[in-house]
Amino acid sequence: MRRLLLLMILICGCAQKVAEGRKEAVPLDQVPAAVMKAAQERLPEVKFDSAFKTPEGLYEIRGKTKTGKIQEAEVNAAGEVVLVE
Repeated sequence: MRRLLLLMILICGCAQKVAEGRKEAVPLDQVPAAVMKAAQERLPEVKFDSAFKTPEGLYEIRGKTKTGKIQEAEVNAAGEVVLVE
């Protein structure tokens, strides 16, 4: 019985951590202007179609090039590009 109770506690704790680590979808019109501007300047050939906010406070802006390649820019709230993939 103790093992079952311990297992249930561990499962609940792990599920909470997984939920905390999720990205939140953000409509493009609600992404801060500085963030969008930085992404567009860094990847001018990309047409952005989705955005997410990470638990760390970064915005992931995703889109495709004319050839269909998916690219992503991670930008902080101050408008500084942190990573381009």
